[in-house]
Amino acid sequence: MFSLYRYKKNGLPYGLIKLHEFLLEDIILYFEKGKFIRKRANEARKAIKQALKFAKKKNVYSSKKTNRALELMEELLEEVDYTHQVLKKTAIEMESMITQIKEERVAQISSLISKAREHFRENQLEKGMGFLKEAQSELEKKYLLETRKKFLTGIDSEIKRIKYEIEKKLK
Repeated sequence: MFSLYRYKKNGLPYGLIKLHEFLLEDIILYFEKGKFIRKRANEARKAIKQALKFAKKKNVYSSKKTNRALELMEELLEEVDYTHQVLKKTAIEMESMITQIKEERVAQISSLISKAREHFRENQLEKGMGFLKEAQSELEKKYLLETRKKFLTGIDSEIKRIKYEIEKKLK
């Protein structure tokens, strides 16, 4: 879990932009120099080299070696596809989480304050004060209980499903 010290000075949006930049660099470095990628690329290069050597020597197509190179490229494509799926599902889940936070933290309280304002305009002080007290009690809540319950305890999340698939594949 990230600590909040990095967001104190410039705020969460700026911190997320920096995190995005680091993530992009990590993705590029992984697909350039990652152990899994390097190993598969080297094996594919060797298979293609052997296929060329065989074809030159025998004047025959070497399907075994080219099939192996294609299998390796398919593994790399699968890795890229998993990365794409995870990024897409994560973005969708984060967007819905931000929407939930907006509803729980801001929209709900704003509507209570607006209702109180309307009642004050109509000289219904008791009802208006009731809505303000309710808004005050909502603001005193430190935790976003509905958001936590919805996103942190979700068992059937798409992200978790992909995570289990990757773990299963690695075993």
